[in-house]
Amino acid sequence: MKQIISLCILVFVAAIPVQPQEQPSGSLVIIGGALSSSNDDIYRCFIELGGGPRDIQIAIIPAASATPIRTGRTYTKDFIHYGVSKRQIHIFPLALVDDPDTKNVDESNWARNAWDKSLIESLNKVTAVFFVGGDQMRYWITMKDKECADSPLLQRIRQVYRDGGVIGGTSAGAAIMSDPMLIGGTSIIALGPSEISNSPVPMKPGMNFFHHGLVDQHFIKRGRLGRLIAALLSLDAISLGFGIDEDTALVATGYNIEVIGSSGVFFIDVSDAKHRETKHGIAASGIRLHYLAGGDGCNLKEKTFTVNPARPPIQKGKEYYRDSILDTNIFSKDAAYTLVTQGLIDNSRSVATGVAFTLEPTGNGNGTKLVFGQDSDTRGFWGKVNGKETYTALGVSLQIIPIRISISEIRQ
Repeated sequence: MKQIISLCILVFVAAIPVQPQEQPSGSLVIIGGALSSSNDDIYRCFIELGGGPRDIQIAIIPAASATPIRTGRTYTKDFIHYGVSKRQIHIFPLALVDDPDTKNVDESNWARNAWDKSLIESLNKVTAVFFVGGDQMRYWITMKDKECADSPLLQRIRQVYRDGGVIGGTSAGAAIMSDPMLIGGTSIIALGPSEISNSPVPMKPGMNFFHHGLVDQHFIKRGRLGRLIAALLSLDAISLGFGIDEDTALVATGYNIEVIGSSGVFFIDVSDAKHRETKHGIAASGIRLHYLAGGDGCNLKEKTFTVNPARPPIQKGKEYYRDSILDTNIFSKDAAYTLVTQGLIDNSRSVATGVAFTLEPTGNGNGTKLVFGQDSDTRGFWGKVNGKETYTALGVSLQIIPIRISISEIRQ
């Protein structure tokens, strides 16, 4: 078992392109889904940013959920557990489907409530808005008109953000934070041959609360590294991606971002990437990625990272692992995280490789190879936080190579 050495904070300069935009004075708490009711860090952060347990006024927006009332009540119970009184919490009646738990109310009749000014007036004192999980397209349908213009409800929520309030969302509520927003797709298909899909990663206009890049959620647990990279490579105006894992939040205030929660965030930069389409899939080089865990942060304007002092640098030559790692299902649960940390920054090897592929009935198939590398810009950090081993990785290089797979049986 490793021993923790003296603590330190590192500020790491990186080439992070950020488009200058007017920044609202409020904050965002963007949660990667599967938020645990016991996640003290995330709940208390949201409540404090909304004014504290005595003064916060919360509007829960349940439109994405298939059980809007049940889901709204679940989050109400959680906020009460963390010190907010029930009278300070309001479930806004916005939904697209009927909740089977309520016998006397058809919540699908709430689909146009985002245009009901009398209901919106009830939100005049709101300091915090929380978007629940579900299907992010339901937010788009219930809060935007056919020309993609904001409903009066969405305009009011933007005003809360401009006035210094907090906007939070989990899962689908996280996906809507950027513009565009991801609405589907898998990593292996997204990086595969273009004939499989005319649009490798389906996207729709998002709510554009978060101006700094493209947001993805359930990121590490559902192996979404490939789809976020493919989406970024298809966009001209956005070069940064933020893949937020489950039970984890990216907290953004102006140009400052911080990670809190039980896992971490992959921060992907394709600003210097070169890519091309081949008949077997996307080939790309020049991608940079960083993995930030709880207590890590970044100032996107100053282009600097801050690492949790509980994670000191991993000294060159003193890496814990020695064996080369090849992951044959790089888009499976936790695979990318394990490869970047144990397979690369805490490994004496300078590269780590992962592959993923699909097979035809003949035993042949297309796939993709991801080669993660270290160079002079790469830094690794390790330490125990609350008894759990944690990592930070900065400046990892990534190359994507299409591959062709052939499997032959050995006959005795």
